[in-house]
Amino acid sequence: MILMAKACRNCHRIYEDTHVCPQCEEGKNKDFADRYNSTALIVDAEKSQIAQKLGFKTPGLYAIKVK
Repeated sequence: MILMAKACRNCHRIYEDTHVCPQCEEGKNKDFADRYNSTALIVDAEKSQIAQKLGFKTPGLYAIKVK
């Protein structure tokens, strides 16, 4: 079984198997994109200059540009 990763259009967090984004508005966002360019793995959001520049506040896998 192949799972397709999707990126939340609001926060850009990438998920493999979900229909709502648990990070956005207490899981109310259901707008996902299956097309995105480049990813960033954020391990420590407080120390990461990339996370600070892109506005990512929690660790995780993020899409840089969501289509």
